[in-house]
Amino acid sequence: MERIHMCMSVRGALRKPDKQIKGILLHEDGRSMTASEVRETLYNELSKGHEVIPIGDCDNFDYKKGCQGHPITEQSAARDRR
Repeated sequence: MERIHMCMSVRGALRKPDKQIKGILLHEDGRSMTASEVRETLYNELSKGHEVIPIGDCDNFDYKKGCQGHPITEQSAARDRR
């Protein structure tokens, strides 16, 4: 078994109206971004060639395909059940 982290399509998010994307990304200090700040950030991701961006932390992420998977060990499965 393996764990796969979620990701977001950059182009898909850019198709959404402003009221739906406002606040979906945060500034480094935790403040919600405005819709125009979100769009600017997403366009910057596209300019880097990033088609998808991770939702949360992922140390095995491909910006074209998403999370490449993480093996689930007995220890990590037990930790997740707590």
